[in-house]
Amino acid sequence: MKTVFSSFRSWPVLVVAGLMLGVGPGCTQVQVAPNVQGEFKPGLGELQVFADRDFAAVHAATKKAIKDLGLFETQDEKKLVEADLRARDSADTMITVKIKEVAKNRTSVKIRYGLVGGDLANAQRVYQAIQKHL
Repeated sequence: MKTVFSSFRSWPVLVVAGLMLGVGPGCTQVQVAPNVQGEFKPGLGELQVFADRDFAAVHAATKKAIKDLGLFETQDEKKLVEADLRARDSADTMITVKIKEVAKNRTSVKIRYGLVGGDLANAQRVYQAIQKHL
């Protein structure tokens, strides 16, 4: 009896590809601050939060937060509705904050604290500092 998969010579490849897609790293919902949910992507080590503010306000708040946390700002590539800020802490750990306006008064904030795996607790701390200035 023939099935759909028996007609394919490469069905083992399809099975392996399907398993890889289904078992890949997922996202974890996290509480970033009271009434604020974020999403942590373990494979990327990145925390993503959506702020209900415009790009300019989030960018200004991020710069103030970096200063408040005692981080050393090393880069600020600001464009019209997106920016890539980088900073370092006292242990020389790199922090990357990517800001992008996705709709009117809706801005995506992606924070990566460290290079390998990311540090969720410190990324949450950075967002909480940003939120204080919003």
